[in-house]
Amino acid sequence: MSADPRGYYRILGVTTRASQEQIKQAFRSLAKALHPDLNRGQDTTAAFQAVNEAYSVLSDPAQRAAYDQTGSPEPAPQARSANAGAPPMSQPVYEVEPYTCVDCGCVSPRLRHIKYTQVVSYLVGSYKSNIWGVFCEACASKRLTKASLITGAFGWMSVPGLFYSAHALGRNLTGGQQENLINLEICTRQAVYYLMRGERSNARIAATDARAFAGGVNEGWWNDNEKRRARELIPIIEKVMSQV
Repeated sequence: MSADPRGYYRILGVTTRASQEQIKQAFRSLAKALHPDLNRGQDTTAAFQAVNEAYSVLSDPAQRAAYDQTGSPEPAPQARSANAGAPPMSQPVYEVEPYTCVDCGCVSPRLRHIKYTQVVSYLVGSYKSNIWGVFCEACASKRLTKASLITGAFGWMSVPGLFYSAHALGRNLTGGQQENLINLEICTRQAVYYLMRGERSNARIAATDARAFAGGVNEGWWNDNEKRRARELIPIIEKVMSQV
């Protein structure tokens, strides 16, 4: 009998002697690459299901041992009897890699890609810089406060600086610049991540925000590519909302 009769090890790209950690890492990598909701224009459903099936067997020590011995993931009758009182093994769940805050590294349902503007003037000129990244609410507030204080203290000391500072402070204090499509992608991924973890409240928060950003994308008549991407993500958002 073949050491891998159903090709589970081959599907995951590991050897029959692979450790559980190696199997888990292989699954994560393949699932991330093949998940249908996260692939555009490609039908990866069959391959994704095969990866899930292989992992569901090889990640369970009892099923893996039975598969290695008999070619079937079903334990022998005596093994099933011995394990009758044991709690059932949980089925593997696809793990989406979430976005994290660039400052503190936390995972949050309210992460945002935000750009703040900071202005420093020097007599006859001004230097304007953008501070941008994916921030949680707490870190976004710190970035906003710092950029606005520096602009308010040093941005007005030239003629150009007066205009730059007024524009920067106005934008910063109204939430900074947030692009709808980027934040739609972020919120959608966070929603799927939390749903897969069973955190329905956080999934609902992220999916609700994703809906709002999708509506913002669709308002622009000039951005056909962005609207097309939004249409691709909306079914994922609605799927999350239907389960929370």
